[in-house]
Amino acid sequence: MNGRDLAVEIATAGDAAWFAKASTRRLRIRNMVPGEFADVTGAAPVGMAWRTIVLEAQPGARSRQAIALPIATALETFDDEALFALFLQVAPAGARDVIARLRKLKMPASVDAQTPTKD
Repeated sequence: MNGRDLAVEIATAGDAAWFAKASTRRLRIRNMVPGEFADVTGAAPVGMAWRTIVLEAQPGARSRQAIALPIATALETFDDEALFALFLQVAPAGARDVIARLRKLKMPASVDAQTPTKD
């Protein structure tokens, strides 16, 4: 396994765990795992830090996008609407179209929500 594959595997496992715990969220922003993106090399511009916006279109189906933000940006203050706006700003044109269509789809309820509980 090369370094990039390992970085992607680490990032993917972390994202899966985060979305499993935050089941009402569709987007997250986190520090970028070094080597996660082939087209992002070197340090971020002065005063900035590399971050990753992760959009979960459906459980297990995620899209990741790199973004450089000011170092002092409080990541926990972004809600899904703000993160989606950022995602659209930095995503390639083709990704924007796919994500826009996916956002319009009604997501099926989770299996847990459909399963009646026994008392």
